[in-house]
Amino acid sequence: MLDKNNIFHDLIVEVRTLTESHNPCPLVEDLDVESLDGEYHFTTSKRTLLMMSKVIEDTLKLHKKQCSLYSGFQELSRFNEHRERYAKLAACADQMFVIGIPDAHVESIADNVHIRTKNADIIRNNWISIITSKNINISLIAQELTTQEHHGGYIGFYTNSKSLTEKAVNLLIDNDVLSDDPVPGKQTHFNI
Repeated sequence: MLDKNNIFHDLIVEVRTLTESHNPCPLVEDLDVESLDGEYHFTTSKRTLLMMSKVIEDTLKLHKKQCSLYSGFQELSRFNEHRERYAKLAACADQMFVIGIPDAHVESIADNVHIRTKNADIIRNNWISIITSKNINISLIAQELTTQEHHGGYIGFYTNSKSLTEKAVNLLIDNDVLSDDPVPGKQTHFNI
């Protein structure tokens, strides 16, 4: 079941509604018409999410120094296994933002790679890979489905819609996830 308190909940529901209706015209009153500015695909497949994450990351290689990449890792310890790949991608990126709960130290990669931990707990249950530039906007946003007993998969979407991608980045900005300032009184390390 989707967590209604998740910052990407409404965006995921919007895309699911768009993809479930082959004729979105009756939905236009309920949906933001700007969301129809690209293609969007709803998915629950972890395999698809992995593939699209790689496609988004590899877009940096095709458009060197033009795009910014936003990648969510639940915990920074999960990022460490991708560190070498991201070090190579950094040479192709304008800016890269790696977001995760600081459960492990991450060595500096490059001047254009920014590790963000403030409010990372807000997106802990999300799979996020976003690339933006003046002409390129691709995003993958998914929410982890969990029960008390176990992980239940993911539900989300990938799109080349500029408006949906901007909404996703704005949710990160509005929820102060991209800030590098520490949160006073907030725990910054978690025992996992």
